[in-house]
Amino acid sequence: MLGMPGEEQVWNVLAQNGPFALLFIWLLFKVTKESKEREDRLMSHVERTTDTLQQIEQSVSGMQEEIKDIREQIEEK
Repeated sequence: MLGMPGEEQVWNVLAQNGPFALLFIWLLFKVTKESKEREDRLMSHVERTTDTLQQIEQSVSGMQEEIKDIREQIEEK
């Protein structure tokens, strides 16, 4: 006989629902793996987007400096 009261009921439930428990565990691991892969793709996309935005920021900053220089040249004339 099993040691704890009610433990037999637990084992009976597990025996009756074993295939469903296995399917649940399989599905849980599958979803977890897919979530991790999706998160990795998302982080890669965020990093590429950040790099692109930094390049745009540098370009705009350079254009601002050029516009400032042009304005100064126009004002001198």
